[in-house]
Amino acid sequence: METHQQIINMIFLFSYLFFEILAASSGSYYIIKNREDKLSRYFVYFLWLTFFIELFGTIPSLIYYFDLFPYLKGTFLQRNHWLFNIFFIFNFSFYLYYFIRNYSSQIFKRIMKVILIIYVFTSILNLILTDIYFTAVSSYTYILGTILIFIGAIIYLFETIQSDKVLAFYRTLPFYIAVGSMIFHLVVTPLFIYGQYYNVDKSPDFVTVRKIILNSAIMILYILYSIGFIVCAREEDIIDKIKKDN
Repeated sequence: METHQQIINMIFLFSYLFFEILAASSGSYYIIKNREDKLSRYFVYFLWLTFFIELFGTIPSLIYYFDLFPYLKGTFLQRNHWLFNIFFIFNFSFYLYYFIRNYSSQIFKRIMKVILIIYVFTSILNLILTDIYFTAVSSYTYILGTILIFIGAIIYLFETIQSDKVLAFYRTLPFYIAVGSMIFHLVVTPLFIYGQYYNVDKSPDFVTVRKIILNSAIMILYILYSIGFIVCAREEDIIDKIKKDN
């Protein structure tokens, strides 16, 4: 029974890493096809960074569920809150930065840049002034970051609808990133909030359901990103073919 449960935990633990690699690899293929798109290049680097952070972040699960690395028990590596408290600030900030770079309106750009700076400053201040850094993921960083992603993505989609881009929205990479990030955080944020009150000891059923929903959300997110990269890469192939024919 224990071995069966360990297999299930292993599947949950590493299945999302597969989809992260899929998206990052698809992105690498796209930026090879389109070397001039520097912003997308940064986004692909961000995806690879996310993968390695998530991979490193599996250490506490390997210790808890599989009794691996027993010599790490009692050290700061037994928990990964410190790692993700830093990474989530960078994660949400990068998404907002990405959307800002895709805005057409200078007013929106200025406003959101100021909001981004305030978010980073206050999130770091929250980690310094509270004892949350090593004990849990900061609700302030995560929930406010989610709200900013929604605002940032909605502004981008609003501008797209108001412009000629709407005629070919499905061939633009920011569209897939905006939709994917909004769906993901819409699903995951409630799990994050409730997950602070229910753990494997208090409610094992909730933890299992949470894993299923979280993995499904991650799968949808990175499949959307992969589709976006592939569609945009094919678009580049068509453009290159037209140029050669001319």
